Amino acid sequence: MKKYLVLISLIVSSANANTSFIDSVKRLTWGDLDVVWIEDEKFPRFTASLYLEDGALKDETPGITQATFDQFTAGTIKETQRQLAEFFDFYGANLKNSVTHEYSVMSVQALTRDVTPVMGKFCEIWKDAQYPENELRSYVSRSKSTLKNLVTSHGSLADRVFRKISLENTPYVSPVEGSLAGYNQLDSAKLKKRLGQLRTARKVLYLSGPKEVLEMKNVISNCGWIKGEKMEEMDLKKPGLQSAIYLVPVPGANQAQIRIGRYVTKREVEGKNDQFQFLSSYLGGSFTSKLVQELRVKRGLTYSAGAYVSVQKEYGRAGITTFSKNETAAEAIAIVRDVFQEVSQGGVTAEEFKHQQGHMIGGYAFGFEETGAFIGQLMLYDHQQRPLKELAEFPSRIAKLKANDLSRASLEVFPWEKLTIVVVGDKSLEKSLSKIRPVRILNYQDFL
Repeated sequence: MKKYLVLISLIVSSANANTSFIDSVKRLTWGDLDVVWIEDEKFPRFTASLYLEDGALKDETPGITQATFDQFTAGTIKETQRQLAEFFDFYGANLKNSVTHEYSVMSVQALTRDVTPVMGKFCEIWKDAQYPENELRSYVSRSKSTLKNLVTSHGSLADRVFRKISLENTPYVSPVEGSLAGYNQLDSAKLKKRLGQLRTARKVLYLSGPKEVLEMKNVISNCGWIKGEKMEEMDLKKPGLQSAIYLVPVPGANQAQIRIGRYVTKREVEGKNDQFQFLSSYLGGSFTSKLVQELRVKRGLTYSAGAYVSVQKEYGRAGITTFSKNETAAEAIAIVRDVFQEVSQGGVTAEEFKHQQGHMIGGYAFGFEETGAFIGQLMLYDHQQRPLKELAEFPSRIAKLKANDLSRASLEVFPWEKLTIVVVGDKSLEKSLSKIRPVRILNYQDFL
């Protein structure tokens, strides 16, 4: 009885706390630009995050969108990269970018009193970025070195290979950061052209800070942005059957990196976001999650195991991330398979289920302590075209789930016969892995 009272208390307190966050969201229109503002008086700083409904899906050259943002401050008609860096350093301003396949985000953080000069310079760059060849050559050289050195970072290599194998024959197959071949094709003219395309993308400006942050309205009217159209909808087919394990041998591998999962289509996810988020939390991440208990606590096969069901607007990805010694990699994969089967067939105890409900509901409010995290949630929900009331209702929606919802979600997201399995490790793994599925040997250099 005590457990249920605690759970109810967590639901009520979390729902009340986050409803106030939703009420603080103000939607404005500045000419052709949609603006979302969260008034935050805690510190005299502001964050301006520009969402663009344009991402790596439109890359004519692999990695060009990422390069366009990475080299955004490389120089303008009037100023060099060093001069721009000194300007933003003087004001203590921080510029960051994030590129996905479906959208991109560029954020500026600075003191509220400096909103006019900082955002004014931001707009100047949007209009006059030149992408000098000498700076671009240096960027390309660093980027190529990073890719070539992936062989020494087996986890990152496994992620890259898994993306390309699991998303084969979809528009999402190429990593946003590009490829060795793509870097060789980059030049200043192409990056300036890509920036011109981004100026015409549909945009939303997400703001947080005191009321003074709204003073940037007149400043950003000079950024040269043009109101764009919404992204076209895509129609992906469900993944087909998988019959092999993809083994990527690397030198000096004293353990095996394991990636298991697939892409999910928009139709598979619609109306089930909460169930899939609950499933990923139940399976992996925390110390009490199912896979960590089975793989680490009971058998000592790994240190950690993560699970995710991440969704954009037109597609999503579901997967398991873990590692093990070379000699126990096959056993670890078999256990993951058995867990999927057990959960899909209803093998979830009432205690496990209630514990996970309490864990998710109790930790939910902490995700809104930082305004930046809240802005990220708003941006994602808007991109997915989900009503914000679902964000506030999340704790109560999780509380209404039943164990059979978890089983059904597992069966839908992780059908074993459709899951791609990628292992990065020693070549000797081929024999043990072949007892689970036939093994296909891949050359890691083909994925750089």
